[in-house]
Amino acid sequence: MTLSTEMPLVTNTPDKSRIVLLVEDDRATQSLLQAGLRELSEYQVIIADNGVEALEVLKKQIVNVIVTDLNMPVMNGFELISIIYDLYPHIPVLVMTGSAKIPNQNAPLSMRVLRILPKPIKLSALAEQVKEAAEYKPDRIVQGIPLNDFLQLMEWELKTCALAVESEENMGMLYIQNGALLHASFKEFEGLDAAYKILNWACPRIQFKNACLMVRTINIPLTELLLNAAKRKDSENDAPSG
Repeated sequence: MTLSTEMPLVTNTPDKSRIVLLVEDDRATQSLLQAGLRELSEYQVIIADNGVEALEVLKKQIVNVIVTDLNMPVMNGFELISIIYDLYPHIPVLVMTGSAKIPNQNAPLSMRVLRILPKPIKLSALAEQVKEAAEYKPDRIVQGIPLNDFLQLMEWELKTCALAVESEENMGMLYIQNGALLHASFKEFEGLDAAYKILNWACPRIQFKNACLMVRTINIPLTELLLNAAKRKDSENDAPSG
């Protein structure tokens, strides 16, 4: 892995008290988004070209909001998000995506922890979402990213990868191809049985692994899979303890 030797770009204004970390590799988009944030006079913008640079900033600097693209070199936005919600779960993340599959292209979309900003970005919406995210005070720190949200984002982006999903002492694997869940494994369980167990873990830790070619064992759409998993969880919660 070759890391950038350039330092992340900081808009150097001493009197600004809040920090927005903008993670984007395209210079023209960086300039455009900076212009959209200028109306937020109390905010300072730090720019990182990829996920690795963003993590270096987070080690040294208190950040109030992160705005990130998904497709970047060195470390992409998916990997960055999974690390942020493991190490910095208190920082709200706004995700920029150009996927045509996102249901509401004209307004920001909230997915509980994540907030989605469809491209092309409306600068007024960006500024408003940054301000709202920075001022939001959760009742408790959210540990981990909801797996359902993460899988839905990967479906929109047609992502292919393998995920190691950890919760307490459990670890399972999810294999995704072009955004569709292809196969799952957990202990002695395979396919749908494994997927339903993993999907009901509360806010697990997610790590990316080298994908390997798997035989498809799951043939139902992600939306139906998530709905079935939720129904199973509700049934288990309603079952009388014995």
